[in-house]
Amino acid sequence: MVPNGRHPVAGGWAAFDQIDLVQRDEAGAYTALRMEPDQLFKTAGDRNAAAAVFDLITAPRAPFAGLVMDRPQIMGILNVTPDSFSDGGRHDAPGRAVASGREMIAAGATIIDIGGESTRPGAEAVTRNQELARVLPPIAGLKPGNAVISIDTRHGEVMSRATAAGAGIINDVGGLRGEGALDAAAAANVPVIIMHMQGTPETMQNDPQYGFAPVEIMEFLSARIEAVVAAGIPRAMIAVDPGFGFGKTVTHNLELMNWAAMLHGLGVPVLIGASRKSSIAKMSAGEDADHRLAGSLVLAMKGVEQGCQLLRVHDVAETRQALSVAMALGGAG
Repeated sequence: MVPNGRHPVAGGWAAFDQIDLVQRDEAGAYTALRMEPDQLFKTAGDRNAAAAVFDLITAPRAPFAGLVMDRPQIMGILNVTPDSFSDGGRHDAPGRAVASGREMIAAGATIIDIGGESTRPGAEAVTRNQELARVLPPIAGLKPGNAVISIDTRHGEVMSRATAAGAGIINDVGGLRGEGALDAAAAANVPVIIMHMQGTPETMQNDPQYGFAPVEIMEFLSARIEAVVAAGIPRAMIAVDPGFGFGKTVTHNLELMNWAAMLHGLGVPVLIGASRKSSIAKMSAGEDADHRLAGSLVLAMKGVEQGCQLLRVHDVAETRQALSVAMALGGAG
């Protein structure tokens, strides 16, 4: 029997003293019951399964890509594309990209996420040669730095070439479902981040539908974890991203953020990437991407409150300051 009281989330800074038991009936309707931890074991039909999930939620996470998971880590976004929704064209020269990456490292980023293909709705397709030409020079330029390099790509060939060049994480918005992606990731033998997206970048915002988004996102990610493990990638080398803004309405995104702690039941680190997303403007006054900092910080700190270990952001220095204050307020600074 698990005692009542405060329990750690993933062995980190966040804690909980109540649990929401979410149930889905035969008609697909969802209900949630809030209860004390010991009541969960009295209510659950399978106490062993409940205990296993409880252990996954509370157990400390192993380091991910060499980074400790008992405090949040900041991933700086470095898009080397002409058409990304926020910073397209700003880092398309290798020298500028490397300089920006070094600035983010100095500001507190421990991961630099380099992407050479825009995944915004309606983005133009690029060839693998174009993508490689964009990402390989900044990987080479930043490899000697004091941060882990992540390659943001859906394509197996790019994963292989980028990791050979020095990238230490594969971050795939397609959840390693693309042709050759899973095999390439397994062969690369580096940690992976698998993301949820309903549809494709071209179709994802065409009226996305969910019964209850957090549960269905968790189910998808659970299935992908099992597929990735079956391909030979250890669970300790997997993190998940629920895909804020990827095939989701504002309502879905809000549900996701309010229920993000549910994802710790997967037993792996959780990444939140809500920086400058259009939902911020839709909830506010229609600001363009360059004027969504305040909303981005609120969403990032909501992720921290929910125990999420990885924050993918454009504004590293500002996020670092907000994080320092949030952790100090929570007694973890």
